[in-house]
Amino acid sequence: FALLGQMVMISGPNFLVIYLGLELMKLSLYALVALRRNSSVSTEAAMKYFVLGALASGFLLYGISMLYGATGTLDLLEVTKAAASPVANKMVLTFGTVFLVAGLAFKLGVVPFHMWVPDVYQGAPTAVTLLFGGAPKLAAFAICIRLLVEGLLPLAVDWQQMIMVLAVLSMAIGNITAIAQTKLKRMLAY
Repeated sequence: FALLGQMVMISGPNFLVIYLGLELMKLSLYALVALRRNSSVSTEAAMKYFVLGALASGFLLYGISMLYGATGTLDLLEVTKAAASPVANKMVLTFGTVFLVAGLAFKLGVVPFHMWVPDVYQGAPTAVTLLFGGAPKLAAFAICIRLLVEGLLPLAVDWQQMIMVLAVLSMAIGNITAIAQTKLKRMLAY
């Protein structure tokens, strides 16, 4: 189901299908983290992942709703056309983009939205941790490309600066924090 969610998410033509694919993937991953039912660490990691995933979904949905309010459509190509038009409300589009990038940053686990990643990697079974480190991150990166480049290219001036700051902070803070870790899974998470 996680793989199906990733495929639906990556191939979705509008924001609603992309969101449904994302949630299908995330619900499957919540269950995989809690696979060891007798482990309190695994249960705690699953709960933390679920709560912070719900918060990230809220940011993402709020951003999508603001973009819908400004453009009147959920289709990626129509959003691009509407955002490029001179009558578009740039303030609402910019705020929608900020919330969209924040929701995607939660899903990618970048600084400062990374607080769930080390605990979830540590609490999940090793095979699930390996899955977390690969496919969902690749799918989230593909969604960033689809939503930002394909859907919000006219607003590139706004979201490129946010992505640059998030990338630099993630690399710097992640690598510095990883040095102090004593557990391999936590080090890989950072």
